[in-house]
Amino acid sequence: MNVKLRVLSAGVLFFIGGTVIAQKTKRDTVPKEKQIEEVIVMGSYGIKQTAEQITGASVRIKSDQLERPSAVSIEGALQGQVAGLMSTASSGQPGANSITLIRGIGSLTSGNNPLYIIDGVPIPAGDISGLLTTQNALSLINPADIENVEVLKDGVATAVYGSRGANGVVVITTKSGKKGKSDINFTTEIGAGDVAFEKFNMLNAEESTKLFGLSLFNAGQAPSLQDGYDIAKSEYGWDGVSNYDWNKVVRRSNPAFSRYNVNYSGGVGNFSIYASMGYLQQEGISRDSKFDRYNGTLRADWKASDRLKMNMSINLSRSVQNGSADGSAFGNPTFTGRLMSPTQPIYNPDGTYNINLYYINSTFNPVGIQNENLEKGIFNKIITSIGADYQFLPNFRYSSNFGLDYTSSNELVYWNPDFGDGLNLGDTNGNGNLFKNFNNYLTWNWYNFLHYNKIFAEKHDLSVSVGLEATRTEREFYGYQKQGFPAGTRIKYADAGTNAVDITGSADFRSLVGYVGRVSYTFNKYLTVAGSFRRDGYTGFTDYYGNFWGTGLSFDFGKAGILPGFFKSLKLRASYGQNGNQAAGPYAKIDQYSYNGSYISNNAGFISNVAPSEGLYWEKSDKSNIGLDFTFGKNGLIYGTVEVYKNNNSDQVFNVPNPPSTGFNLLTKNLADSYSKGLEATLGFRVGNGEGLNWNTKFNYSYNDSRIKNLNGETSPTIIDGNKAWLPGHNPTEFYMRLWAGVDPKNGDPLWYTDDTKTATTNNSGLAKLSFTGKHALPTHIGSWYNELNYKNFKLSFLINYQGNYSVYDRWAFVYDSSGQYGYLNQLSSALYDSWTSENTSASQPKYVYGGNKNANATSTRYLFDGDHIRLRNVEFGYRFTKKTLNINGINGIYVYARGINLYTYAFDKSLYFDPESNSNAFAYTASNLGIYDQTQPNLRQYMLGFTIDF
Repeated sequence: MNVKLRVLSAGVLFFIGGTVIAQKTKRDTVPKEKQIEEVIVMGSYGIKQTAEQITGASVRIKSDQLERPSAVSIEGALQGQVAGLMSTASSGQPGANSITLIRGIGSLTSGNNPLYIIDGVPIPAGDISGLLTTQNALSLINPADIENVEVLKDGVATAVYGSRGANGVVVITTKSGKKGKSDINFTTEIGAGDVAFEKFNMLNAEESTKLFGLSLFNAGQAPSLQDGYDIAKSEYGWDGVSNYDWNKVVRRSNPAFSRYNVNYSGGVGNFSIYASMGYLQQEGISRDSKFDRYNGTLRADWKASDRLKMNMSINLSRSVQNGSADGSAFGNPTFTGRLMSPTQPIYNPDGTYNINLYYINSTFNPVGIQNENLEKGIFNKIITSIGADYQFLPNFRYSSNFGLDYTSSNELVYWNPDFGDGLNLGDTNGNGNLFKNFNNYLTWNWYNFLHYNKIFAEKHDLSVSVGLEATRTEREFYGYQKQGFPAGTRIKYADAGTNAVDITGSADFRSLVGYVGRVSYTFNKYLTVAGSFRRDGYTGFTDYYGNFWGTGLSFDFGKAGILPGFFKSLKLRASYGQNGNQAAGPYAKIDQYSYNGSYISNNAGFISNVAPSEGLYWEKSDKSNIGLDFTFGKNGLIYGTVEVYKNNNSDQVFNVPNPPSTGFNLLTKNLADSYSKGLEATLGFRVGNGEGLNWNTKFNYSYNDSRIKNLNGETSPTIIDGNKAWLPGHNPTEFYMRLWAGVDPKNGDPLWYTDDTKTATTNNSGLAKLSFTGKHALPTHIGSWYNELNYKNFKLSFLINYQGNYSVYDRWAFVYDSSGQYGYLNQLSSALYDSWTSENTSASQPKYVYGGNKNANATSTRYLFDGDHIRLRNVEFGYRFTKKTLNINGINGIYVYARGINLYTYAFDKSLYFDPESNSNAFAYTASNLGIYDQTQPNLRQYMLGFTIDF
């Protein structure tokens, strides 16, 4: 989105969705009779709109705000910047996928990521890993190359994107060259970090042995506590002195971060150019975790004539990610480092790895696995586009843009043949495993638009755009697996293995064609009516075409001359529209087959393994929005926006039971409905005139209520992954499980409520009815406070985020808070110091019994915590040395700064011991993985020093 600003009218402020984009200052000296008011935004598809023509909910974020958080990917940079947008990482692994939601849950079973557009090219988002635990497609984009981001939220703002706009749209514009004197900028920052929030209090060797002994005594397997202790000591083979901190040795103490970026901007005559190169390296907490990214960007803009403008951009990137598994994998050092008894030595006396551990599987030495195994992915990305804008008649323009996005991945997982996952005992194919995956994604996009703009009688401003867009996406995949690596082999290539175990491959293709029309009419700059219509055809649906539309109305009280009271400006907006979501894959409408039998078998053949879904079509979202933009103030400027919205999400894809006689248990249909409604508000204050003290502060707040309306008439809960269930009237992320009632003070038995009335309890987990908990993983309240103070050459800024009224669940607490079922593994300290004994009948933990206490660690609200928290997301303090101060030829200025990321986290639930921004990588849908702690690497707290030099 190229932005042209001319603001010459005294006291006039323009803003989009609460974001100030221009303001009159004392320097404006144009005579009043020659002053004009004009803010022209070059939107997607070459559609231009003035400030008066904005009727929808959109927020524009500038480049300086995007670079501030030093985020690896663009979603991280948007945290706290946009009301109604929530973005949280699924892991502390650098380059990990994140969950981004605009105005809550839009789809129950499909993706909820917004549509991302870079320089007119739609790009893939979400997790693109195959073998790796996680890889974020957007982590390949360097935020330092972005000029601005516009987040489109309501029906009229996203209407031109039709079948892809239901979850919102994020339009990204990369930087372009500036005419005039050439500028070179070099930025670097380095830093280190530790864990942002973690309160796991695990036992040491002495405590672990005491707890093991206690469990044996309580189970009747030892006549006394001392006898239990002696048995435990013998079982562990512990020397009574040593204490091995496994959690510490599998982690880095201070993961390093470094970033280097150099860019050039300049232009001669009618030609301008922007070029940059960048490198980023981020280490994770796990010793084997690291992310490297290499970037190069080139953009050229050419004004060929007064009528013809052309532009070209290319963005090249390559990332290399090393990491480890998460979840319950024994190869996950985050998990294993906590579970391993501190009585167990890491190495044998001869220096070899100890693979005779007192553990679930004795050969899984996490230090050895980190050192000898490998999980690595190489991802390459090319985004390129070429566009033209031609004014062929006084009021007619033609715009065209052709773009490509190509992403390839090369992933490798290697398990050594001597211990751990690669020790394939009894497998005739031998020990050691090597897995290799290759993925190629190609998207091309071409749009052509005709635009008409005309002002009649100086009062009637009419804009009309019509166009055609075509998109095709291709994906090709193949992979293989080999085994049979000789003992001691650490050659991580297929040639070292003797047996090919598996070879697989697949491909899919999908196409979209869209016919777009948009009309906007403004009367005398204060009343605007706008509407868009799009007809999309998508190859994935039986009903090939779908119609989508949006309409909006705005009224500017100031320009109408009826501005009330002390307001400087006041604008009312309203919109309604229908967008779509491509919830089905490219072949969901047809029979899908798999090959049955050996390749050389005479009776080999194909069998149908996926039922066709005839009549499958787009999920729809009917969006309504009312917004109010305002500014007022005397000595300073106060500005803000209030939005009220509701999204009715209908015809959602849902699996329903199918008659067994068909051979398929489930059938996919458009049978579910939900809604999301809420309130968003932005309030900002700005004071200062560019000299001395300047202060800018802004608050964002959003309230969201998401509910299910219908599930094919179902009246019983539908269980989904992540210990959740769906039922009309409930939040789609609500937890569904047994209700924990605590500990029986008489005997230490675990207690559960028998139903959601909580009137009776039982010590039999089988009699504890699964119930809706009233707790959900989607935050109801999200807030942020950004504050920036500039005094002369000093700068101080900070960003605080808040998330409230939501819950998080520890998926693996049943192992290390097990009430004795896994008594030989290391446990939380509360198991020893706050479990029931005859002397401690008011304990919070049940009696600790070897082998378990009446299934006390069954899934229940025992492991469910409030996630409400406040996080100091970013703090920066810097000083700018001006050209005059430096007096060095060729250097225009140097900015030096110190920055902190995630410096402090306050959790309202004092019993919460893991990061409240927890999400799992294991589940397919946002509703499932949201709020599930899955033993992922913890998020980082970082400390950085950096400087920027302008040449």
